[in-house]
Amino acid sequence: MEKIRNFDFGALFGLAKTPEQRNREWRLRLKSMQRQLDVQIRDIERTRKQTEREIKRCASRNDVRSARALAKEIVSARRAISELYVSKARMASVERALTRQSATSKSIDVIKTSSEVLKAMNDLVRTSAVREDAREMGREMCRAGIIEELVEDAMDDLVSDDEEETENAIEDILREITGEVVLPDAGKETEKNEVMAKETSEASLPGETTTADLKARLDAMREEAA
Repeated sequence: MEKIRNFDFGALFGLAKTPEQRNREWRLRLKSMQRQLDVQIRDIERTRKQTEREIKRCASRNDVRSARALAKEIVSARRAISELYVSKARMASVERALTRQSATSKSIDVIKTSSEVLKAMNDLVRTSAVREDAREMGREMCRAGIIEELVEDAMDDLVSDDEEETENAIEDILREITGEVVLPDAGKETEKNEVMAKETSEASLPGETTTADLKARLDAMREEAA
Protein backbone atom coordinates (compact mmCIF):
# COMPACT_ATOMS: atom_id res chain seq x y z
CA MET A 1 0.00 0.00 0.00
CA GLU A 2 2.84 2.36 0.84
CA LYS A 3 4.45 1.69 -2.55
CA ILE A 4 1.18 2.52 -4.31
CA ARG A 5 0.83 5.78 -2.37
CA ASN A 6 4.40 6.78 -3.20
CA PHE A 7 4.09 5.92 -6.90
CA ASP A 8 4.15 8.93 -9.19
CA PHE A 9 1.12 8.37 -11.47
CA GLY A 10 1.68 11.75 -13.08
CA ALA A 11 5.02 10.60 -14.41
CA LEU A 12 3.38 7.42 -15.79
CA PHE A 13 0.97 9.39 -17.97
CA GLY A 14 3.41 12.13 -18.90
CA LEU A 15 1.75 14.68 -16.64
CA ALA A 16 4.55 15.06 -14.15
CA LYS A 17 5.31 18.59 -13.01
CA THR A 18 8.77 20.00 -13.36
CA PRO A 19 10.96 20.23 -10.24
CA GLU A 20 10.62 24.02 -10.34
CA GLN A 21 6.82 23.81 -10.50
CA ARG A 22 6.72 21.48 -7.52
CA ASN A 23 9.16 23.63 -5.59
CA ARG A 24 7.07 26.72 -6.26
CA GLU A 25 3.86 24.93 -5.20
CA TRP A 26 5.43 23.83 -1.91
CA ARG A 27 6.58 27.36 -1.17
CA LEU A 28 3.11 28.74 -1.95
CA ARG A 29 1.53 26.14 0.34
CA LEU A 30 3.93 27.06 3.11
CA LYS A 31 3.00 30.73 2.75
CA SER A 32 -0.69 29.79 2.86
CA MET A 33 -0.15 27.67 5.98
CA GLN A 34 1.67 30.56 7.65
CA ARG A 35 -1.26 32.87 6.91
CA GLN A 36 -3.62 30.34 8.48
CA LEU A 37 -1.45 30.28 11.60
CA ASP A 38 -1.56 34.09 11.68
CA VAL A 39 -5.37 33.92 11.74
CA GLN A 40 -5.28 31.42 14.62
CA ILE A 41 -2.85 33.61 16.55
CA ARG A 42 -5.03 36.70 16.10
CA ASP A 43 -8.14 34.80 17.20
CA ILE A 44 -6.45 33.51 20.35
CA GLU A 45 -5.00 36.95 21.12
CA ARG A 46 -8.42 38.58 20.73
CA THR A 47 -10.05 36.13 23.13
CA ARG A 48 -7.10 36.39 25.52
CA LYS A 49 -7.65 40.15 25.82
CA GLN A 50 -11.33 39.59 26.54
CA THR A 51 -10.35 37.05 29.17
CA GLU A 52 -7.98 39.53 30.83
CA ARG A 53 -10.81 42.06 31.12
CA GLU A 54 -13.04 39.40 32.66
CA ILE A 55 -10.31 38.56 35.19
CA LYS A 56 -10.29 42.20 36.30
CA ARG A 57 -14.04 42.04 36.81
CA CYS A 58 -13.66 38.81 38.79
CA ALA A 59 -11.00 40.46 40.95
CA SER A 60 -13.19 43.50 41.61
CA ARG A 61 -15.95 41.28 43.01
CA ASN A 62 -13.45 39.02 44.80
CA ASP A 63 -14.39 35.97 42.71
CA VAL A 64 -11.10 34.12 43.11
CA ARG A 65 -12.22 30.81 41.70
CA SER A 66 -13.26 32.26 38.34
CA ALA A 67 -10.20 34.53 38.19
CA ARG A 68 -7.81 31.62 38.69
CA ALA A 69 -9.68 29.43 36.20
CA LEU A 70 -9.46 32.16 33.57
CA ALA A 71 -5.80 32.83 34.38
CA LYS A 72 -5.09 29.14 33.74
CA GLU A 73 -6.78 29.47 30.36
CA ILE A 74 -4.51 32.41 29.54
CA VAL A 75 -1.45 30.34 30.50
CA SER A 76 -2.54 27.66 28.03
CA ALA A 77 -3.39 30.26 25.38
CA ARG A 78 0.04 31.89 25.62
CA ARG A 79 1.72 28.51 25.29
CA ALA A 80 -0.41 27.70 22.25
CA ILE A 81 0.58 31.00 20.66
CA SER A 82 4.25 30.28 21.34
CA GLU A 83 3.93 26.93 19.60
CA LEU A 84 2.25 28.55 16.60
CA TYR A 85 5.12 31.03 16.31
CA VAL A 86 7.59 28.13 16.43
CA SER A 87 5.62 26.46 13.63
CA LYS A 88 5.77 29.66 11.56
CA ALA A 89 9.52 29.96 12.06
CA ARG A 90 10.07 26.36 10.98
CA MET A 91 7.89 26.85 7.91
CA ALA A 92 9.98 29.88 6.98
CA SER A 93 13.13 27.73 7.34
CA VAL A 94 11.70 25.12 4.97
CA GLU A 95 10.71 27.85 2.51
CA ARG A 96 14.21 29.34 2.52
CA ALA A 97 15.76 25.89 2.08
CA LEU A 98 13.47 25.19 -0.87
CA THR A 99 14.43 28.51 -2.46
CA ARG A 100 18.12 27.64 -2.21
CA GLN A 101 17.47 24.09 -3.43
CA SER A 102 15.63 25.45 -6.46
CA ALA A 103 18.52 27.76 -7.33
CA THR A 104 20.99 24.88 -7.03
CA SER A 105 18.90 22.60 -9.25
CA LYS A 106 18.66 25.31 -11.90
CA SER A 107 22.41 25.88 -11.94
CA ILE A 108 23.26 22.20 -12.42
CA ASP A 109 20.06 21.30 -14.35
CA VAL A 110 19.35 18.21 -12.24
CA ILE A 111 17.23 17.29 -9.22
CA LYS A 112 19.49 17.21 -6.21
CA THR A 113 18.67 15.82 -2.79
CA SER A 114 18.87 18.61 -0.22
CA SER A 115 20.02 17.83 3.31
CA GLU A 116 19.03 21.38 4.29
CA VAL A 117 15.43 20.82 3.19
CA LEU A 118 15.39 17.44 4.95
CA LYS A 119 16.61 18.95 8.23
CA ALA A 120 14.06 21.77 8.04
CA MET A 121 11.24 19.33 7.25
CA ASN A 122 12.23 17.01 10.10
CA ASP A 123 12.00 20.00 12.45
CA LEU A 124 8.61 20.94 11.02
CA VAL A 125 6.98 17.50 11.41
CA ARG A 126 7.79 17.59 15.13
CA THR A 127 5.41 20.54 15.53
CA SER A 128 1.91 19.37 16.41
CA ALA A 129 0.16 22.40 14.87
CA VAL A 130 1.10 21.40 11.30
CA ARG A 131 2.28 17.82 11.74
CA GLU A 132 -0.09 16.13 9.26
CA ASP A 133 0.35 18.79 6.55
CA ALA A 134 4.12 18.58 6.96
CA ARG A 135 4.04 14.79 6.69
CA GLU A 136 2.07 14.96 3.44
CA MET A 137 4.43 17.56 2.00
CA GLY A 138 7.39 15.44 3.09
CA ARG A 139 6.01 12.41 1.24
CA GLU A 140 5.67 14.52 -1.90
CA MET A 141 9.27 15.69 -1.56
CA CYS A 142 10.44 12.10 -1.12
CA ARG A 143 8.67 11.04 -4.31
CA ALA A 144 10.22 14.01 -6.13
CA GLY A 145 13.70 13.07 -4.93
CA ILE A 146 14.21 16.33 -3.06
CA ILE A 147 14.68 14.69 0.33
CA GLU A 148 15.19 11.26 1.80
CA GLU A 149 12.65 9.66 4.15
CA LEU A 150 11.56 11.88 7.02
CA VAL A 151 12.63 10.86 10.49
CA GLU A 152 9.52 10.19 12.59
CA ASP A 153 10.78 11.59 15.87
CA ALA A 154 8.47 12.36 18.75
CA MET A 155 6.83 15.78 18.77
CA ASP A 156 8.65 18.60 20.50
CA ASP A 157 7.50 19.14 24.07
CA LEU A 158 6.82 22.83 23.59
CA VAL A 159 4.01 22.92 26.14
CA SER A 160 5.00 22.20 29.71
CA ASP A 161 2.60 20.19 31.86
CA ASP A 162 4.50 20.82 35.10
CA GLU A 163 1.89 21.62 37.73
CA GLU A 164 4.12 23.87 39.84
CA GLU A 165 5.25 25.81 36.78
CA THR A 166 1.62 26.27 35.73
CA GLU A 167 0.64 27.50 39.20
CA ASN A 168 3.50 30.00 39.19
CA ALA A 169 2.43 31.20 35.75
CA ILE A 170 -1.15 31.65 37.01
CA GLU A 171 0.08 33.77 39.92
CA ASP A 172 2.21 35.86 37.57
CA ILE A 173 -0.74 36.49 35.28
CA LEU A 174 -3.02 37.46 38.16
CA ARG A 175 -0.43 39.96 39.44
CA GLU A 176 0.16 41.25 35.93
CA ILE A 177 -3.53 41.79 35.17
CA THR A 178 -4.87 42.92 38.54
CA GLY A 179 -1.93 45.17 39.40
CA GLU A 180 -1.81 45.85 43.13
CA VAL A 181 -5.03 43.97 43.83
CA VAL A 182 -4.25 41.15 46.26
CA LEU A 183 -6.55 38.22 45.77
CA PRO A 184 -7.26 36.01 48.79
CA ASP A 185 -6.67 32.26 48.69
CA ALA A 186 -9.40 30.33 46.93
CA GLY A 187 -10.10 28.39 50.10
CA LYS A 188 -11.10 31.59 51.92
CA GLU A 189 -13.65 32.65 49.35
CA THR A 190 -16.96 33.28 51.07
CA GLU A 191 -20.27 31.76 50.14
CA LYS A 192 -21.60 35.25 49.54
CA ASN A 193 -19.01 35.93 46.87
CA GLU A 194 -19.76 32.64 45.16
CA VAL A 195 -23.47 33.45 45.07
CA MET A 196 -22.79 36.95 43.74
CA ALA A 197 -20.52 35.58 41.03
CA LYS A 198 -23.14 33.04 40.01
CA GLU A 199 -25.89 35.67 39.91
CA THR A 200 -23.70 37.98 37.85
CA SER A 201 -22.97 35.22 35.36
CA GLU A 202 -26.62 34.19 35.08
CA ALA A 203 -27.74 37.81 34.67
CA SER A 204 -25.50 38.45 31.68
CA LEU A 205 -27.25 40.26 28.87
CA PRO A 206 -27.93 38.45 25.58
CA GLY A 207 -24.78 38.56 23.46
CA GLU A 208 -22.56 39.36 26.44
CA THR A 209 -19.52 37.14 26.86
CA THR A 210 -19.47 35.18 30.12
CA THR A 211 -16.62 33.50 31.97
CA ALA A 212 -17.76 30.10 30.72
CA ASP A 213 -17.98 31.43 27.15
CA LEU A 214 -14.41 32.71 27.28
CA LYS A 215 -13.08 29.43 28.67
CA ALA A 216 -14.91 27.43 26.02
CA ARG A 217 -13.67 29.72 23.25
CA LEU A 218 -10.04 29.49 24.37
CA ASP A 219 -10.30 25.71 24.69
CA ALA A 220 -11.72 25.42 21.18
CA MET A 221 -9.01 27.60 19.64
CA ARG A 222 -6.24 25.70 21.45
CA GLU A 223 -7.63 22.41 20.11
CA GLU A 224 -7.73 23.87 16.61
CA ALA A 225 -4.13 25.07 16.93
CA ALA A 226 -3.07 21.59 18.08
